[in-house]
Amino acid sequence: MLVLAVGAGAAVGVVTRATPTPPPATPAPVPTATAEPDTGPFVFKQPLSAGCATDDAVWVVSDGGGIGRFDRQLQRWELIDATLRSLVAAACSPDTVIAVGAFGRVVTIDDLGKTIRADDIGSFNAYAVSVVPDGALVVGSEGNVQRQSFAGWDQYAGGIDEDLYGVVGFAGGSAWMVGATGVSYRLEKVGGTVGWKPYDTGTKVTLRTIAATSATEAIAAGDDGVILRFDGHWHPLESGVQHELRASVRVGAITYVVGDDGTALMVEGNTVSPVANLSTTCSIRSVFAHGNEVWFVGYEGTLAGVWRQSGGRIDRWGTC
Repeated sequence: MLVLAVGAGAAVGVVTRATPTPPPATPAPVPTATAEPDTGPFVFKQPLSAGCATDDAVWVVSDGGGIGRFDRQLQRWELIDATLRSLVAAACSPDTVIAVGAFGRVVTIDDLGKTIRADDIGSFNAYAVSVVPDGALVVGSEGNVQRQSFAGWDQYAGGIDEDLYGVVGFAGGSAWMVGATGVSYRLEKVGGTVGWKPYDTGTKVTLRTIAATSATEAIAAGDDGVILRFDGHWHPLESGVQHELRASVRVGAITYVVGDDGTALMVEGNTVSPVANLSTTCSIRSVFAHGNEVWFVGYEGTLAGVWRQSGGRIDRWGTC
């Protein structure tokens, strides 16, 4: 290419070469983001047996399946852990889940640290767990009672032979537990020593659950639709059902009691009435609360479901 430059009355011819134009840059390949798989439906393909709520999530465990989590912020379910475990009861603190099951298995989930730890605390079958201010209480077969503290797990009762299916603990070192043949025990001071004092319930049917907010007033329930109220002594309430009652929770002045064939009842004072609009025949295995929400967990055969009651509204997930 010839470029002619003119200046100051003189002309000078200069031959130059054009700067070659670089080829267009090839963009670096960007990997396509892969959407995370939706594991929510798998939660409801498990025999869901229990649940509880931390501050950030709702957790469900299964008797021969995995562990599910409902994220409150995202409003969705996830199968957090697919390891097959036999877990039948669960209790939560604000950021921790403790679930128990066969062969003394205890699974502890840290909801903040996102970790799951499994421990064995004995050769007995654990049937119920309650979180207390300084740890947890676990009860199970053949009168086994274990207490968790900062030092670990220790045997916390002696001389009890019955299978124990329900426990609830309170601040101040008091608690209730119930079990086979209608037994009930309250943890209290007896002769200057803290121990489990038996209280006659007036029934011989197996009691499977107990709910209370203090040691002085409680609701227990079990087989054949039996519901008992303690207000200084145990007395029966008319439940209107004959199904096995499996779980309970106290929410304000109301105790929710649930069981087989979709049974869900509310106990207020001496009055028992059904919970409206659950509309299921699946066995309801667990009931728990968080704030003004009451959650129900159940399964029957290959069907499983979770329900959330908030005010007059019922939300439901799963196939039950």
